Amino acid sequence: MTETPELETGYGPSSPRGDNLLNDFVQDNAASFAAFGAARGDRIGRVDSVVTLIDAGSPLPFSNRAILERPIDDIRTVLDHIRPFYDTGPTVPFLLDSAWPTPDLEPIGFTRMGHPPLMVRAPGDPLPPAPPELHIVRVDDDRSAFDYERTLIDGYPAPQLQPMTEVTIVTPKALDAPGWHHFVGYVDGEPVASGSGYVGDRLVRVDNIATLESVRGRGYGLALTAAAAAVEPSKPATLIASDLGRPVYDRLGFVAVMRFTYWLGLRS
Repeated sequence: MTETPELETGYGPSSPRGDNLLNDFVQDNAASFAAFGAARGDRIGRVDSVVTLIDAGSPLPFSNRAILERPIDDIRTVLDHIRPFYDTGPTVPFLLDSAWPTPDLEPIGFTRMGHPPLMVRAPGDPLPPAPPELHIVRVDDDRSAFDYERTLIDGYPAPQLQPMTEVTIVTPKALDAPGWHHFVGYVDGEPVASGSGYVGDRLVRVDNIATLESVRGRGYGLALTAAAAAVEPSKPATLIASDLGRPVYDRLGFVAVMRFTYWLGLRS
């Protein structure tokens, strides 16, 4: 009997670049957080083609992230791989990041956080110029790192990290994370907006877009998004949108293609 060839699932690093957008995003999403965490010295784990695990020990759960690399149809993956990894760390929450609907995880101590949209922008389309009063600089030293992080924490906002007194996210080691580019926007010498772009093997991933509430509606968030997307204009730009930021991304030509599933996990 002729052996039936293994069918392509479209999930995992073995699926070729360009096979499907979702897998391209999932692979680069996992690689981006692993690269950033490894540069910082965070705890990193991975179960091949199943889940990538990052634990910064931060009170902000987005920095402690389990990224599923394929769908799960029961809770065994969570119990066997994700729970044990985070239960050995500090007693701060973590995020389970899934590109697919998951089984109900509430019985094992998770709370549903939401279903944010994945958005994509085609490469090659022109990006608008920044407002003339906004000066965008790359984060490459202690001063710009402090300004970037303060703007991100206050603009998002992230109350778990307020008030900010020192850099804890974009540390000097984190600035050397491969693929990452961070930007901060200034008006009259004051930091008002932040944004990051990660250039992966397959896509550009835009992240950490934040604008101080006092200056919203002036195009600063849009300009930082454009700067992050432009770090590699030959590749599609992607992002996970918040409800607040989605209109900005719509104006830049990002299109929502599907929704992710986020769960908040509490450690035992």
